[in-house]
Amino acid sequence: MSDRPDADESPKSPLLLSLLGLAASFALAIWAGTHYMTNDASLFYGLVAGLSFGAAFAFGQQIKNRFVPPKQRKTDWKVNAPGAAELSPAKLAAQAARKISVEFDQEEIRTMVRGAKREGIAWNTVDDVTIRISEGPLPQPEWIIAGKTDDAIKGVLVPNDAEGLDALQDAMKERLPGFDNDKTYETVIAAMAAMEGSFHVWSRKPA
Repeated sequence: MSDRPDADESPKSPLLLSLLGLAASFALAIWAGTHYMTNDASLFYGLVAGLSFGAAFAFGQQIKNRFVPPKQRKTDWKVNAPGAAELSPAKLAAQAARKISVEFDQEEIRTMVRGAKREGIAWNTVDDVTIRISEGPLPQPEWIIAGKTDDAIKGVLVPNDAEGLDALQDAMKERLPGFDNDKTYETVIAAMAAMEGSFHVWSRKPA
């Protein structure tokens, strides 16, 4: 271990010297201030008075620190979490304002934003479920539930944090043949642990 003093520890002036400095600077400040008032606000005396009061304050701080040690400053460090800069209050509020939820009934699955329908797909047209990891500072799994309708692909995009997703997964186990099995479960677990990529979860087998 090194015997050198801590680099942050500054040398302390003798207490007697600080007391003498305080008394001298305070006396000089009073003297200069008195002459400043009696010599039509002389710039010289005003400057001496200001410097003397500043010196008195500095000596006073040294004396105070002798009896009341200053608090140690915390170590300057940062946690560079991915995307932390994106989580400003304004952006969090905007994200909450467009928060997506998912609902379903016997006929269709639909995503909602602030109570208004965003997308929808009928249960009987769903033939593919894929989990894709969204790109961005904070990657997030997104469920793509899709199917063909009149030669066009239609579907819904459900963020993994969407309200109602747990209930929808239970419904898919009942409504989508073969969805409720070990392979599906393993694929979902792998997708939840990933930072990028696309994971095919289920597809409807030809009749």
